[in-house]
Amino acid sequence: MGKASKRVVTRAEEMSGYLVKRAQSMINLTLEKIVSKHGLGIPQYVVLALLAETPGLPNAELARKAFVTPQSMNEVLQQLEASGLVERQPSPSNARILNAQLTQTGERKWRSVNDEVLELEERLLLGLSRDEVRALNRSLETIIRNMTPTP
Repeated sequence: MGKASKRVVTRAEEMSGYLVKRAQSMINLTLEKIVSKHGLGIPQYVVLALLAETPGLPNAELARKAFVTPQSMNEVLQQLEASGLVERQPSPSNARILNAQLTQTGERKWRSVNDEVLELEERLLLGLSRDEVRALNRSLETIIRNMTPTP
């Protein structure tokens, strides 16, 4: 479906944006149930997952990757620090920048929650072949690029 073709949609349920939003709402609801059983919210889980993947990320980069403001990320990190799940150390290159990493307790918490999140991922892709999953991911990446503002 290139730029030249136009699609006539007569019902909201046929609109791709509506379907993406509906899927996102259902995934978010299920994810919230999973993480809340472990005493976390979605933002806290996202930070744990990001730090498990890339230890030592600074606040600004975590905020960007988690789709929140740096101020909101600072609050999330303070909550996680108070819970003993994350620790922050000054960056060797700039002492004003605090790099975050999981504590051993944070690592254990992430592993226990992530097992259930991976089950959710399997559930949402049930019935799709590997090729269909790759095509879905490519399509979603295209939508994201199309909707990302250009400077």
